[in-house]
Amino acid sequence: MRRMLFCGLAAFLWAHGLRAQPVPARDLWEFPLGAMFEPPALAVEPGAGLWNPATVAVPSGERFRFGVASLSTGSAQGVDGQLVAAAWRRSSGTTVGFSMGRAAVGGLVRTDSDPQSVGNIQYNSTLVNATVARALLPHLTAGAAVRWRHGRTDALSRHAIAADVGAVLHDLPWRNARFAVSSFLWRPGREIEDRPAINAAADLRLIGATAMREVRLGYTESAVNRGARERGPFTSARFDRIEARAAIIRSTLGNAAESRLRTGLALFHARYVVGIAREEGIAGLGPVYQFTLSSLFQ
Repeated sequence: MRRMLFCGLAAFLWAHGLRAQPVPARDLWEFPLGAMFEPPALAVEPGAGLWNPATVAVPSGERFRFGVASLSTGSAQGVDGQLVAAAWRRSSGTTVGFSMGRAAVGGLVRTDSDPQSVGNIQYNSTLVNATVARALLPHLTAGAAVRWRHGRTDALSRHAIAADVGAVLHDLPWRNARFAVSSFLWRPGREIEDRPAINAAADLRLIGATAMREVRLGYTESAVNRGARERGPFTSARFDRIEARAAIIRSTLGNAAESRLRTGLALFHARYVVGIAREEGIAGLGPVYQFTLSSLFQ
């Protein structure tokens, strides 16, 4: 997926490429901003509901959740992303959330007839989300989101509005199993041009009796229409204030396939959760790092 982003970037800047993607920089939302530590369909930290609107739900007994996330490839020519989010659980049990994310490629320079730089090329996207989620049944939480997306590539700037839905089956009687599914950047009737994604994940408890001390095993899959597909197993282990995670993700696009490792560690202290995650670099790129911080308030 990363190889396709960078190798196709130069051609994408020309008018031929622009006609195929009305809102530029859709590829930047194939990077798991805020969801590298957890599968996108189940990602709770930093509580943005970015990839699955249902996960924005604030737990019973709490009122507010705030979170931030930062993603970086750590190279001169790479992707950087930032995310801020806030959610409020109303007395009715409905959670209302707001988040804003931005992703950009840096280090792109414009050249003329010689290798000397004559300026920088802008390639970025901003996503603003309004989300609502609510428990519909004892083990089912559902959510919906309205998203405004802006994309810029060089001198071209466009925007669009999308709507997404998601659901999470949680705390099921058999091994505390969970299953989640959601859409991402869905614009009815524009699926070919805007390439919406479907995210799904499921896991269950292998060892332990409570969420504070357990080992879980699951499987995640995300597929972009006419784009990359990611799938693979993941595992997590929590012991009181520390949680560790690992996933083996295999990406396929056409006949090309690559695998990489994602790892992460989170520290729980009082009402705060601090997390850091790393994804192995592929296609000659450096590793991707993510930092998250979230908190709950009554």
